[in-house]
Amino acid sequence: MERVFAYILSYGGMATVGLLAAAGCAAVVGVREKLDWPVLFPILSLSLLPLYLGAKLFGVLSYGLYLREPGVPWDWGRLWADSGIVFYGGMLFFLLAVDLGIRRFVLYKRASSWGLTALIIPLFHGFARIGCYFGRCCYGIVADGAFCSHFFEHRLPVQLIEAGFNFLLFVGLLLLFYYRKRTRGKLVRVYLWAYATFRFLIEYFRDDAVRGGFGPLSFSQWVSLGILMGLIVRACILRYRRKAA
Repeated sequence: MERVFAYILSYGGMATVGLLAAAGCAAVVGVREKLDWPVLFPILSLSLLPLYLGAKLFGVLSYGLYLREPGVPWDWGRLWADSGIVFYGGMLFFLLAVDLGIRRFVLYKRASSWGLTALIIPLFHGFARIGCYFGRCCYGIVADGAFCSHFFEHRLPVQLIEAGFNFLLFVGLLLLFYYRKRTRGKLVRVYLWAYATFRFLIEYFRDDAVRGGFGPLSFSQWVSLGILMGLIVRACILRYRRKAA
């Protein structure tokens, strides 16, 4: 029983719980909103493979940046095995795969299908981050004070803070999905704006240098900036087109 409980609280166990929660949410919302569920469900399921490949690719890239630091031994043979996975890569590749699938195969209510995708990502990620805490990865800085004394090695529990943020983001997106139906097609952008901003800031309180970085910013901070800049450029292009029309 203890082994089962320990596995559930591990990263793999909590990621599985998050995946089941996301699948349940997708099923309930998809059936209730009468989405093109026989097509959408296979798209979401098959997109898990690009998710893993993207997470692993970003893991290799970030670990490679860590290995380039002075004094860190470089080992090409262990680069893939030791790199782990990075959420950002999985999220971006998942969104790309789902977007392509919805554009190609979903015949109706595409905006709602795209909005549903925005709901399940933070729900899954919130549970996965709890697994990060119990798995002792993605840890925060050591901090003095009574608050941090209750946590692993007196470290700021950035994993639990991020989990809480993701759950709140899920609730906010869910409310927008049902009470601002016209925004459903924009929910992925809302998610990206919110999470990229939060992730850029929370990175200052993380202490897992193995994720690498370049210059004064971590790998994930550079990705966050890239996402935010992409959103700004897209908004400017759309605004220019509306004025020109």
